[in-house]
Amino acid sequence: MLNTIKRIHNHYLMKYKYNTLKIFLLFVSLAICLPIQAQVTLHRLFSDHMVLQRERPLPVWGKASPGEKVSVTFNNETKSTTARADGGWMVKLSPQKISTIPQILKVTGKNVLTVSDVLVGDVWLGTGQSNMDFSVSGTDGAERVKKSADGLYNGIRIFKVEQVVSDFPVDTLGGKWLESTKENIKGFSATLFFFGEALHERQPGVPLGLIRSSVGATNAFSWIPNEVRDEDPSTAYLRQWWSNATSNWTPERQAERDLANKEYINKIADYKSRKEKIPETIKNPGELVGPKYSRRPSALYNGMIAPLQPFSIRGMIWYQGEWDAKRDWVKVYHDTFVALAKSWRANWVKAGKDAGLGKFPIYIVQLPSRIPGDGDFWPYMREVQERLATSVPNSGFVTTLDLNDGTDLHPKEKTEIGRRLARLALAKEYKQEIVFCGPVLHSTKIEGNKVILTFNPGAKELKSSDGEPLRNFELAAEDGHYYAAIAEIGKNKVVITSKQVPKPATIRYAWMPAPLKINFFNTDGLPARPFRTDTLPVSLK
Repeated sequence: MLNTIKRIHNHYLMKYKYNTLKIFLLFVSLAICLPIQAQVTLHRLFSDHMVLQRERPLPVWGKASPGEKVSVTFNNETKSTTARADGGWMVKLSPQKISTIPQILKVTGKNVLTVSDVLVGDVWLGTGQSNMDFSVSGTDGAERVKKSADGLYNGIRIFKVEQVVSDFPVDTLGGKWLESTKENIKGFSATLFFFGEALHERQPGVPLGLIRSSVGATNAFSWIPNEVRDEDPSTAYLRQWWSNATSNWTPERQAERDLANKEYINKIADYKSRKEKIPETIKNPGELVGPKYSRRPSALYNGMIAPLQPFSIRGMIWYQGEWDAKRDWVKVYHDTFVALAKSWRANWVKAGKDAGLGKFPIYIVQLPSRIPGDGDFWPYMREVQERLATSVPNSGFVTTLDLNDGTDLHPKEKTEIGRRLARLALAKEYKQEIVFCGPVLHSTKIEGNKVILTFNPGAKELKSSDGEPLRNFELAAEDGHYYAAIAEIGKNKVVITSKQVPKPATIRYAWMPAPLKINFFNTDGLPARPFRTDTLPVSLK
């Protein structure tokens, strides 16, 4: 009997413990779940060490429980709203003046968030492909930054957007704001950082926030919104190309490629773990052009640009074009980029419900020298990039032909590229008196066997940087065959002749994939833009 009672007691004791455990776990789950539902969150762009854009509308946004009241306080101003049915919320703070004194941004809902060390200044976005991606550590400025004084860049903050691909716009992103310590700077975009450095030298009292969102080996089509990809006349060729390029894709081929890629990664890891040299026979299987292609049309815009909207920015730098400098893509690049620029600005306005958010300038880095084979169409791309400076409102470009020898796809002299971009921004966006471009062709006059070119020098006078005759000028008669020409330089004129062309008709300057060492500058040290006076189509060379 006693054993029976014990068994019954133990049975109910175990049952009680089991039910108690279930109730406890239920309460734990509720304790975990309910606060998550109620948690107010901020978009990742709003984090410690950030910079807010001065004198512009300031959207601040995040997530909360549907119907939850959310308040944002900054610099003695509080703005409130109610979370929408999908949990999204947004307030717009009043435009702020420059602040070099760190402040706190506070968000209050059912919980409280604080963002510390917030400065107010100018925010610039840098995007494009590998030359924008190229890190400070691999450039001419690496040692200078390494030896710089501690605290020199305290007024510059950096944000590196993590690579995300998506078929639809996403509202979150990876990355965080960092202070510009020497260690943090090393892996950041060189072009964007040196641009910021040059701006900061000229305007030391203006904090800078630099956002890098770029991926190497990408076409412009990776950075266009879905609506441009699917509907815009500029992308008709893209739609046909994509249809043809993906026609042989199958799930089975994709699975084979994914398996091969996994095996490749494992082999590489194995050799590295044993610190052995990786055999040349081990090849990367590469990507299939198809639904999982990481650089497919619109995928990077959706994953890396859409989630930035409508964060208020001062302007944008675009360093891309290498992957489009091919016969077919260069033909459509102008119209595609015009559509890209228009849609980006429009989507910033739409996301923030404020026209002021879409007025940012767009500054382009013109392609450097490139020796064929893949450089054949680079002169045409440079011409397209110059045209964009007039086709896209509030834009401009900088020339870089003198900064590499044509053998390196990634010029290491990024310091000078950054400085030229800063000159452009200071002149056009900040309205400062500063020379921002080299000599620009103004007019041509043919007198017998001579062509007299008049230039707007950009500075006081034209100059040969090495004292030698100007190189890279060519003349052609009506037959269109070009010959090297002799160029005599004057204050704002250059006189061109060639023994092979007694009756000149057209002229070119630096119209080649990789010109000889550039020496045509102005007295402010900026190179002349490449140009031609013929109108030969891209299909002809």
